[in-house]
Amino acid sequence: MLHASNSFPCLRWTYGALERTTLHHGTHARSPPSRVPMLSLLEILDWDILSGHTVIAGSGSLSVDIRSVTVIDAPDAVNWVKPHEFVVTSTYPVQQSPDALVSLIEQLAARNAAGLGVKLTRYLRELPDNACRRAEELGFPIISLPGPLAWSDLIGRVFSHGGQQQGKEAAYLSAIYRAFSQHRTGIGSLRELFELVAGFVNLPVVLALETEAGFQLESRGVTAAEAETLAEALIEGAATGAQPDDMPLRMTVGGTKVAVARSGMGANGGGMVAVVEREQSASEPDLECLRLSVHLLQTLVDANAGMRASLASNAKLLGDLLDPMLSREARNVLIAKALPPAHGWHAVVVRIFDADTLDGALLTLRLRQFSRRHKALLREEESGGEYVIAVPAPGLDPRSSEAVLRELHQVFERQLEHAPGFLYGLGQSGPAALSDAATLRHEANQAMTFGVRLNGFNRISRHEDMLLLRLLAHPAVIEESRPGFLRLLEPLLAMGEQGTTLMETLKVWLREDESMPRTAELLGLHVNTVRQRLERCRAVLNLTDFRTDTRLRLYAALQLLPLLTNAES
Repeated sequence: MLHASNSFPCLRWTYGALERTTLHHGTHARSPPSRVPMLSLLEILDWDILSGHTVIAGSGSLSVDIRSVTVIDAPDAVNWVKPHEFVVTSTYPVQQSPDALVSLIEQLAARNAAGLGVKLTRYLRELPDNACRRAEELGFPIISLPGPLAWSDLIGRVFSHGGQQQGKEAAYLSAIYRAFSQHRTGIGSLRELFELVAGFVNLPVVLALETEAGFQLESRGVTAAEAETLAEALIEGAATGAQPDDMPLRMTVGGTKVAVARSGMGANGGGMVAVVEREQSASEPDLECLRLSVHLLQTLVDANAGMRASLASNAKLLGDLLDPMLSREARNVLIAKALPPAHGWHAVVVRIFDADTLDGALLTLRLRQFSRRHKALLREEESGGEYVIAVPAPGLDPRSSEAVLRELHQVFERQLEHAPGFLYGLGQSGPAALSDAATLRHEANQAMTFGVRLNGFNRISRHEDMLLLRLLAHPAVIEESRPGFLRLLEPLLAMGEQGTTLMETLKVWLREDESMPRTAELLGLHVNTVRQRLERCRAVLNLTDFRTDTRLRLYAALQLLPLLTNAES
């Protein structure tokens, strides 16, 4: 029975062309030696598909046995070559240093490889004399292969040698390799890739791709809602890294059994292809489709070079605008040349305080997507752990700006679902002209720092809201105002935990412009519960109503309470 090995490190060292990755899968999809008659290199060279070959070295060792064929087109792929494997290459790994062929030949001979087949048509045009001499000394065969030879044809032929019973699956695998090889540079959309995979897999399939351009999904055999839930769980809920997760993993997601392979979730996005295993397990060809398609998914992510260049350009532009040595006139020229007109800009400073459980690549992706949607400028500070984002005000209505900035805040809030210990601070300035970028960043940084001091982590603090509080937080003012503010809150402070709950409700209500629906939403309460708590606060504080001056004093006292109750502050 043909099988695919679980050893796929070579795939992580490929240059990205599927011609170099697909056949390494073929390397390990071979029949057990005890059941498959051995081929010799001499027999293979008689095949018509190798017509026109030339034996460059090791002509006395052509009777060596061959169990499989492998393609290496990455420098370190030789580390996974097995005994009796015939190694073929386009010579890409050694094109910059032909002398490296000597080292490659020595390593292959030490691993008891069956020989080396090279195509001298694209990278190297001829083998160096020292490489030929060393191969002769070691008795190691080197064959110049015909240029038109397709790697998949050679591998499929070796597979088929296993006999009639295994020939059907071998031929099927060969067809998969051939199809994916032909599409390695021609896949232009997720739909094309889906059609390719669905043509070979007879189980329900879900393909998902996420880049700065957004989230794309294709599926067959499952409902749209199930496909979306599955894709979000597999892309966002899975461990990510810079290298592709080449091995399909079998897991259960929301009661659904799947075999899944992912592309690495880097700063530009990632993707996954999953086969749903409800009543039938994925076959070896199904798993091969998973392994091969994940590289094409990564190709689709990497193809978005224009977007990456735009993001890099925006980061540089924001860096230039923040440069204090740049004149205001020069800033205005840069803005007029690179950016559309806007009704002012907000600067947002984000500082990460604790990110032990955070997937930083996923957060960066979300911030890049936000920047693309709202034509914002994003810059990650060189020190790490801090971002500066310049967000254009979408209109004269301040509520539209608030909606955009709430969306930015939600990007960080959603990270808490997967990283409960994540701590951050958000400070917002403006709006003002982007030519005042340095001032805007200073205001946003002050708002973030003071907001964390007053209200703790994981909140967004607006500079305008902090102005009065920063004046009142001066040590001399705090010392003078402490008795009066504490006397105002004393009835609630004396109630212990119940009073703390009432003060939190009152604080959120005042901060949210006295909106009961928003207060209820933020606290997870019914509107009537909020109304009852506010009425209870009024009664406990012995107030006839919440007059404007009373609301102002309550707002300041509640905001400054951490400083009022801490003499050292």
